[in-house]
Amino acid sequence: MNRWMACLLFAAGAASGADSDLVNERFTTSGEDMEAHWAIDCSATVAALTEPGAQGAGQRRAELADALRKCGFIYQPPGADTVDHCPDYNRLLQALEKDDTSALDKSLKQAPACATTLH
Repeated sequence: MNRWMACLLFAAGAASGADSDLVNERFTTSGEDMEAHWAIDCSATVAALTEPGAQGAGQRRAELADALRKCGFIYQPPGADTVDHCPDYNRLLQALEKDDTSALDKSLKQAPACATTLH
């Protein structure tokens, strides 16, 4: 029994060796497709942060934080090289979570200068 398991594990390891690079690859899916999959709109999320009361405590704030987290994952994936991104969803999320209104306002003022797609 132990020999059978060892052979099976060896065969699985040998077979995966040729495709080991595939394990760490991201799927080539557009940001718009990922937004649709998660039912979020990153541009609308940034715009919603400027609405009165959006930054306050409550369900709306939690929804915005969740959307910003997903937008950051889509457009600023973990492990990717740090580059300037406009808007910086991760910075917006940090400012919202820390209730740092000055950092949030600063990032929101920079957002209109982004490309028309905000991505």
